[in-house]
Formats: sequence, structure tokens, C-alpha cells
Amino acid sequence: MKAYNSLLFFLSILAMLVLLCHVFPEDGLTIGHKAEIDTTSSTSDSSTVTASAQDTVTTTANFEALDDDTVMVYETDFLTQLQKESFTLRFPTLAQAMSTKSDKSGSAESELEKAERELRMPIEQDSLNRLNDSLLAQEEKEKKAYLDTLNFYQRFATKSSARIYFPNDDVHMMDNLIASLQRCGRGEVVHILHYGDSQIESDRITGFIREKLQQRFGGNGPGLCPAMQPIASYTVAQWASDSLPRFIADGNLRQKLSDDHYGVLAQMAKLNGHITLNYTIRNSNKVYSKAKKFSQIKLLVGNTSANFSAKLRWGKKDSTQILEAAKPEMSVITWKLDTMVSDVKLDLNGTAEIYGVSMDGRSGVSMDNIPLRGSSGTFFTKISSHLLSTSMRELNVKLILLEYGGNYTPHIYSMDRVKKYKDMIAGQINYLKRQCPNAMIILIGPADMTKKIDGELQTYPFLEENIQGMKEAALENGAAFWNMYEVMGGRNSMIKWVDHVPAWAASDYIHFTPTGAGRIADMFVQSFMNYCDYYNFLKRNKKWTEEKK
Repeated sequence: MKAYNSLLFFLSILAMLVLLCHVFPEDGLTIGHKAEIDTTSSTSDSSTVTASAQDTVTTTANFEALDDDTVMVYETDFLTQLQKESFTLRFPTLAQAMSTKSDKSGSAESELEKAERELRMPIEQDSLNRLNDSLLAQEEKEKKAYLDTLNFYQRFATKSSARIYFPNDDVHMMDNLIASLQRCGRGEVVHILHYGDSQIESDRITGFIREKLQQRFGGNGPGLCPAMQPIASYTVAQWASDSLPRFIADGNLRQKLSDDHYGVLAQMAKLNGHITLNYTIRNSNKVYSKAKKFSQIKLLVGNTSANFSAKLRWGKKDSTQILEAAKPEMSVITWKLDTMVSDVKLDLNGTAEIYGVSMDGRSGVSMDNIPLRGSSGTFFTKISSHLLSTSMRELNVKLILLEYGGNYTPHIYSMDRVKKYKDMIAGQINYLKRQCPNAMIILIGPADMTKKIDGELQTYPFLEENIQGMKEAALENGAAFWNMYEVMGGRNSMIKWVDHVPAWAASDYIHFTPTGAGRIADMFVQSFMNYCDYYNFLKRNKKWTEEKK
């Protein structure tokens, strides 16, 4: 080919690419099904179901297992559930193509890598590996190693974006919790309640944290499940022989009770007659290993009629327990099996309020996934204080995670609203502390959320102010705070999470994908474990710790 023909060929290709930069949609071209997202709809806590659904919710025969690659976007308010997978083709604009800036430095992965570097103790800090044996006496070397390690933990606790914030920066606030976790593997079950909104639905985030804590401290099983489960879980498949009236304290699926007997799961099902409840761990390699088997089952019921009976069936065995006298208070019926199982059935007869079924090991950690779609976390004061305190005592609750703020953010249009939400969250924290004084509370702020403002995707107005208000509500009222927004990378980080390959967030720019949920859960676990390691480091080095004081 002649030189001028080659030149014309390359110029024509360049012209085509420039034209494509101009005409290709900025938001990309979606291939496959794409649900329309209504970003203007309300996510108010007062949302209710239709009148026909107020009294009874019918369970399906069995839920289909959810795929980890499915992007979850929800139907309610500004959330629309994606029914099929899709992917988006994107092409850079001309300005992006001509830019000499590197995308790598501002990627979602690089933001998390920066936080992870702060979470990891550098190998070179161990001065025992760096000092010449002839330079210092052994005791001096040990002290130098101690001070290096202490400096790492103190730097993490005061500087890292992934740190947990404590009132008065008191990291020893976690000491009792860590001690309880380290003891529980030797004969007791410690429950961790993880309340949240749709970000934790289907055991997302919770499942990863549960697995890591059970690996370290012992424990098995998925924890508490309701009698009626309207939203499929990755971990537990449920079905019931009949429908039951179900009542939920808050959120878009809220169904109000005439009283306050919602229970520790913030929901309750009413039984009047007979029902069979089936709980089966899904047969999937996507289910975390520690949750696949359990050997202890607890049934939480109240307002039971005389001769209320509960038969547990597992394999070819069964065991029946009967409450002979009518009992208005909450009862806990417990079965301790001599083997690990992954499938049980409960045959219930009589009248009762069913607050939940817990599937655990005989010792260790049990972590309960408690999502309320559309909730802002302001419902705890609507639950009977006696019922809540009794439930938490019976379950031996030592940690309560509250993951909220996202559903309230779209309704904030002034600092007065920020202050109002701060006050509401403070009230909920104080109420929970009164009901469960031996439990630590960690408030987890919302993820970054973006929407189009003046034609450009940007972080929601007042989101940062709302997170700051939530942080103050926690620290001023004896709770800790973990800043998910800051860990993600701060302002407009959600855009990077959506653009990440594979996607870490859904195309609604609000929710994590299953992969992204696991990634943010991993960051929380790394931070939490650092405090556990810090606690053990100080215990091992009491001599140096006391001397430093």
C-alpha cells in the first residue's frame, strides 16, 4: 500500500473514533433488560402496603436462589428491582480520550487500597527483625518492638479512614465486647444484631461479617429468621404450609399492629391454628461455610394459648415441646441437637405471636440479618421495651449494628432536617441502650449516593452533613460510629463503584452489588479485627503498657 493510502486509512479511522466520541451516549448503551429508576419518588418511613396486604402475607412455595452476579435494585420508592441482568457499553468522550490524567489513581480500588494500607501493620515495624543482636540487649529490643507496634495501632485508631470512632476516642470501649467474643467459643452463644435497610437485604454484608467472626471466635448457623420472609435470602430458603398475618414495625413493607409486640426482628406473625415452617440452608457454594450447619434451634413466641405445642423435625427424628399453661409473656423454646443439620421443620399448633426462629451452634457467634426495606432506623421506640429487653437478654446480645441514613437523605433539604434526623437517631440509640445495657452499639453511616444535578452525577446534597450529624448522635450518646462513606472514598465515590469492573454498585447509584457488598463488609471486618488484635497486644504486653502509663 502506498504511503498516502496508509495515511488516508489511519486518518479515516481517527475521524470515525472522534465521531463516535461525539455521538455515543454519555451514560452508555445498555444491552439487555434495564429497569427504569424513579429517582424522584419518596422513601418516607410512613410508606405502607395496600389495604389488602395489611392483614396477611402469603409465602411462596420456595424462593429461587439469588445469583451473586445479579445487580439488586429495588422496586419501592426510588428503587426498582432488576428482573434480568444487563450490562452497559461505554465509550469515552473526546475530552476524556484526550486527557493525560490516569484513571487508576482515582479508581474505587485505589481508594480502598489506601484504606487497607492503613489497616495493615507493615512488616518492617517489627524491630526484632531489623536490629542487630549485638546492638541492644534483648529487653531493649523487645521494648522497641512493643513501641513500634503500639504506634501502628494508635496511628490506625486516630488517622485511618476505616477506623471506628469512639466517644472521647476511647478504644477501650470495645474491651468488654472483645472479651465476650473470645470467651463464647468455650460454651455460650453471643448474638450480634445487624439492623439495616435494603443495603443488607438477603444477608448481604451481614453474611460476610458473620463468616469472618465465626471463623475467628467460633459459631455456626445463620442466626435469627422470621416466621414469614417476604424477601429471598442468599443463605436460608423458607416456606410455610399456609399464610400468616404478619406485622412489620417500619419501612416500605410496614404493617402496623394495634399494640407494640413486634419483637426483636421488628416484625411478628400471628398464629391461630396449625402451620409448618421449613428452614433450609441453600445448597450453593455461594453460601458461607459456617452458616451451612447448625445444632441449636430457638423458637421465640409470646401470648401463647394453653397446650401450645411445637414439634421440631430434622432428618428422621423429631422432638415435641408443649407449653401447658397460657402465657402472655415471651417464651423461648430450645432444642439442642446431637448432630449438625442444615434443614429443619417446625410444626406449630395453637395460638401464638411468633417473633423468630434462631439457628445457631452450641457456642460461638450468631449474627442476625435484620433488614427493613425503606427504613431510616427510627422504629425501635415503637417496639415494646419489655419484649425487646427480654429478647436481647435471652439471646445474650453483646453487639448491635445499626446501618441507616440512606433512606432519609433524599428528604433532607436544609440543616434543620439534618438536626431533626440527628435527634431521632440519638433517641433510638438511648432507647436501645436502656433495653440492652450490656451491648455495644455501632452506628454505620450510609454509603455515597449520587444523582444528576444540573445534568451531572453528583453526591446527594446534605449527605455529608447528614453523616456528620449521625456521627455526632452516636458519639454524644455512648455509641461508636463507622463511616462507610469515608471508607468508599468520599464525595462521588459511588460513581467509581458503579464503573468498577466488575461493578461494585448498581446503576441506581445507591445500592451495592453482591460483589460490592462483600467488599465493603471486608473493610468493616478488617477494621473490627484490628481492634481485637490491639486488645490482645496490650494484654500480652502488660509490663510495657503499665510502664508507659
